[in-house]
Amino acid sequence: MKFLINGYWKNDKTEFYDYVVTDYDDNAEDDDEIFYFGLSESEIQKAIKLGWNTELEFVITSYTKL
Repeated sequence: MKFLINGYWKNDKTEFYDYVVTDYDDNAEDDDEIFYFGLSESEIQKAIKLGWNTELEFVITSYTKL
């Protein structure tokens, strides 16, 4: 499943919108449009709750399913 995430980078707090992430690592033709592989919906929800306190280099503030 694919999701659009919004958030910001931890290093400089630059915001981003509608970055495509997916819960699987696939060699599909659209790999170039994928920002991050391996985030399931539950992991995205957990990252939103944890905010800054994740191992990710960015903070996710919201998401939608594609």
